[in-house]
Amino acid sequence: MTTDPLPENAEVIGPLIFVPNPDYPYPFPVARPPRFWMEEITGRLAEAIEQYMQGEPLSSDQLELIKLYLKQYLERAVIDDSADRKRLLSRIDRLRTTRDIERFADELSEVGVEPF
Repeated sequence: MTTDPLPENAEVIGPLIFVPNPDYPYPFPVARPPRFWMEEITGRLAEAIEQYMQGEPLSSDQLELIKLYLKQYLERAVIDDSADRKRLLSRIDRLRTTRDIERFADELSEVGVEPF
């Protein structure tokens, strides 16, 4: 079995592999920009996000991938000064359903974070 080498600029986060898209850079100057779900190249995250966006129930694996994605995104994103990043991060582990993720994404958008 052969495996293709990762692109030089790839970033591995758990089972996910992200490759930055130069056409869609993160709009703020930060040392480690959050990775957008569209930059993930295994296809697993895209499948989970598509399931979420269609409002369909998520498998436990899909839920864990989305939670991992949200965690890295929120850890790195520029966020409104009034937001409590630590509290928001602590909520990720409690996400269980598509509706939970939807509510959480709404809360994130209120502090200027748009992961989807």
